[in-house]
Amino acid sequence: MDPPPRLPSLTVAISTRGVRALGLEAGYFATGFAPEPGIDHLVLVQDWDADPTLGPALDLLAARPDVGVVRLATTGLSRSRNAALDAARGEILLVADDDIVHPPGAYAGIRRFFAENPGLDLFVGRSLDPDGRPRKRPLPRRKPLTRLNAARASSHEIALRLGPVRARGLRFDEGFGVGAGTAASLGEEYIFLADCLAAGLAGVHDPLPVSVHPHASSGFVWEGTAQARARALVFNRVFGRAAPPVRLAFALKNRRRFARRADLWTFLRG
Repeated sequence: MDPPPRLPSLTVAISTRGVRALGLEAGYFATGFAPEPGIDHLVLVQDWDADPTLGPALDLLAARPDVGVVRLATTGLSRSRNAALDAARGEILLVADDDIVHPPGAYAGIRRFFAENPGLDLFVGRSLDPDGRPRKRPLPRRKPLTRLNAARASSHEIALRLGPVRARGLRFDEGFGVGAGTAASLGEEYIFLADCLAAGLAGVHDPLPVSVHPHASSGFVWEGTAQARARALVFNRVFGRAAPPVRLAFALKNRRRFARRADLWTFLRG
């Protein structure tokens, strides 16, 4: 019998900002969160000087053998994700935020997936609510990741093999996402996955639960012209000249999710 494949090392990259970082010790790194071989955590902190208590709290986190802290002078979630791509030590990067936790078995399942599938570089798992229910309509089985179904992904469901991503110079588009300072306040994870697929990487959607998220994220908000415009900009970025028919098909499928007819027309106009 062949021995099991070696499990790749994993970095969990947790993006946070300002005083939200103060909750990590009692939340994400709660008592009993023991270091695991082959797993480290990278805390990326924007607005790290927003409160005088932040410095000592971050120093306390960084004293753990399995935690690194990066203080960022930038703003915007995409810039934080790119800092994680640069600083992560593991072979695999799991994207995380300060308001999620990972269910039992998530780390092991992700490492096992990449060990058993050396030709795949992208993994999109399942996110649960605090009651253990899927936050979106779940896929019943593993499916190949495509430029269309990548739109289902939330950032904290994504894991990736760092070597191929770095070798191709792939980055999160810093003109998109929360804090970007543009009209495109969402969709950075979809664009990143689409760019990875366009660069020749391959991956899957998998039913493995990888995160528990207590709140509705920006991708769940549909009300308002600004949200409709932001969503249209994401499709424009992913599909280019082919975006209008894709936006039309998306609008027909999701027409009841737009709060007002004006929002729907904003999305369709692009």
